[in-house]
Formats: sequence, C-alpha cells, structure tokens
Amino acid sequence: MTKLTVGLALGSGAAKGWAHIGVLNGLAKLDIYPDKIAGCSVGALVGAAYANNHLDELESWVSGFSSWDVLGLMDLGWRKGGLISGEKVFDVLANRIGDLNIEQLNRPFAAVATDLYSGQEIWFKEGDLRHAVRASCSMPGFLPPVQQGNRWVVDGAVVNPVPVSLARSMGVDVVIAVDLNGHRRGHMHLIPEQVKSRKASKSEPIDEKRELESGFMDLWGKGKEYMSGLTDKLAMGSSKSHPGMLAVMSQSMDILEQRHKRSRLMGEPPDICIVPNVGEIGTMEFHRAKEAIKAGEQAVKDIQHLIEATLK
Repeated sequence: MTKLTVGLALGSGAAKGWAHIGVLNGLAKLDIYPDKIAGCSVGALVGAAYANNHLDELESWVSGFSSWDVLGLMDLGWRKGGLISGEKVFDVLANRIGDLNIEQLNRPFAAVATDLYSGQEIWFKEGDLRHAVRASCSMPGFLPPVQQGNRWVVDGAVVNPVPVSLARSMGVDVVIAVDLNGHRRGHMHLIPEQVKSRKASKSEPIDEKRELESGFMDLWGKGKEYMSGLTDKLAMGSSKSHPGMLAVMSQSMDILEQRHKRSRLMGEPPDICIVPNVGEIGTMEFHRAKEAIKAGEQAVKDIQHLIEATLK
C-alpha cells in the first residue's frame, strides 16, 4: 500500500506552544513523522525547527528556561508598535531554527500571517525563514508588525489560529491538527491576595519564589494576559471582586478568537485533532516548557488508537 502523506497544522498559543515539541516527540514514538508542516505563531516557530531537523536543539534550549531567562530576551520597543522590538528574541531563535530560506528546509514548511489593514490571510511558502516565522509570531501589541513589501503583517492567529487549510494546500492525504487552546482556564487572573486566600483555604503551602516570579512576569506579560494581569495589579480604589475594564476587554477578545477558531475548524476539519492540556500555562510562561512538552506527549497517547487507525 502507498504510504499516506501526513501534514501537521501547528496552532497558536504563545508559551503553550512548547507542547508542539511534545506532540512531535509523541508521534515519533509511534514511528510517525509528518511530511509537511504548516504553522501559526509559535506553531510556525516549532514547525520550522522540526522542518530543519533542529527540534532536539530547540527542546534542549527551552527546557532550561527560567522566567528570568525569558525576561532577558525582551528588548523594550513600544515606540515601534509593540511592547518589545523582538530583535534579540529572533537573533537567538535564528540559531535554533536555522537562518536560511524556506525552500532549503529538509521538509516542506509554510507559515500563516495576517495583513494588518486588509485582514487578508498571508501564506509564506518560500523566502526568508526568519522573516516568515517572525511575521507569523507578531502578536499585536506585543511584537511589532513586520513589513512585507508595501504592507504590514501580524500574527497569523488573527485569521487562522490552527492552519488546517494551509496544511491541506500543501498536497497531503491526512492532516493532523494541534489545538493549544482546547482546554480553557477555569477562571480569570486573580490578584495576589485572592491567590493566597484560595491556597490557604485548601491548606496548601505557598511557593513564595513562584509567586514572586509569577507576579513579576504578569507585569511583563504579553497581549491579552498582559493587559488582564496589569489591570488586576493597578486597580486601586475599585472593587477587586470584579474584573477591570482591560480585563473585560481581553477576555472578550479571547472569546471572539475562540469562536473564530471553532468556526474555521468546523468548516475545515482536520482528520485528527490533538489537544494538549495546557490551559493552566499562561501566555508568557515560557519557562514552563517541560510541563508543556509533557502535556503534548500525553495528548498523543490519549488518542493513540485514533492516530494508528487513521494512519496505519
């Protein structure tokens, strides 16, 4: 029998995206190696590393992250259209994913981004790899938009959070999608006093170091969670039992994004959908890579029977 050509659609999710590494590791244990990769945002980053046979190097690097390492990669640049300029981050990443053109990768690869003004979906299937990944990862408000010819492009998650359609366009028989946002947090951000109160009610010891790191990273958080966390800390004189204006805004944006994703997946369903349980990993918590990777591997195990029935 002719071997099926497998396409992998890696979705957006910021720090949750290290789960993609676990998914690829889990598939490898089943002797399944996707032939073509389509990525959105952090999915484009991990997908590029895999397509260039640099996944092990990327895993080794991110698994050693601390929250302070993440902070060290941030170079403030809000005058350029984002919280950080991104130069330092992508200079380092270029060494982990490869500094070359997409056509030179060991496996076919594509990334999705969004035209900032027209809303048009943009597919990168050739050209500079670093440019394509950076464009796909340019989360509005956090990383500045990337210039592409005479237009500016931002994060692909704005239009296609799990790029199944892009994977299908690459001429594959089966598409495996990875949805990092299938498990949602059960609550919005809590202010530090609420966190301690809840922990005390459960008679659990408080990890002061983690509380300190988490609070500091909230201040430097990105996108929706950045706004929500910052609002909670600066909401002086208001009722702390209710979310602030920016927290409401960010939660509403998140709901809209989730509805858009569900609509896209209903209209363009994958053959297999892997959903790592990373709902409790915050947008900016890149230092929790080991947890995310483990969750990705477990998600593959959870539907191993379905994967094998489809591909073998």
